[in-house]
This record gives sequence, C-alpha cells and structure tokens, in this order.
Amino acid sequence: MKHNITPPTRTDRAILFLRIFIAAVMLLHIIGKMQNYDNVVLTFPSLLDFNRPTSLALSIIFEGAMAAMIAIGIGTRLSALLMFITSLVTLFDIALQAEGAISTDAAKLQFIYAGIFLTLMISGGGRYSISIGQNVPKS
Repeated sequence: MKHNITPPTRTDRAILFLRIFIAAVMLLHIIGKMQNYDNVVLTFPSLLDFNRPTSLALSIIFEGAMAAMIAIGIGTRLSALLMFITSLVTLFDIALQAEGAISTDAAKLQFIYAGIFLTLMISGGGRYSISIGQNVPKS
C-alpha cells in the first residue's frame, strides 16, 4: 500500500500565515472594542431586538470565536464566510451613514477584511488546518 503524501508547499504556508494574521488582527480589533467599551456601546447598532450592550457583547463573542476557528483551521470556509458577510454588512452600514461616501478609513479597513475573508473562503484552511476528513491520505 503506497500513500501519495505531497510535501507542504509555499501556498500552504501562505494560507497558514494569512489565517494567523487575520485572527491576530481580529483579536486586536476585539481588544480595542473592549478597551473603549463605554464609547463603542453608545454608537453600536442594536441588532435583532437586543439592546446595545447585549448586541456589542454578542458581536465580541462572535468575532472572537470566528477568529479562533480561523486561526486553528476548524471550519475555515464557514468562519470566513460569516466574517465576510459581517464585513460587508458593516461596510454597507458605513456607506449608509455617510450617505454613499465610503472613502473613510473604517470603510477601507472593512473592505480589506472582506478581501482577506474572501480569499480564505476560496482557499480553505490549507494543509495546516484541522479539516475533518480532508487531510486523510488516500490508499
């Protein structure tokens, strides 16, 4: 029985770097939200009929969980999809508040986030991820 196991490529290492990078950036983003909680909660939108503090807490928990899943490589495509949608919703919210002018720094940052999450949706977690049933060598 001969297993065809290919060695890791630069692409696999690049995807690993991208996953860890975006997870670290998201964790820094979350820390910033938590440090400025009193100011952020005043402007944070009320989602799904929750009050602002609850919506902000749920957002922090959601973003933290998705960042951790992306870093580890568990459900990378699903996590990236959810974060991609979140980035687009935030981008459109910024555009609505600015009456169509999305040239602000916050909008640019959300656009970059969306691009990174789209890349991870396409690539998946890569070789260095915990993907159930995908990294098993075929006999």
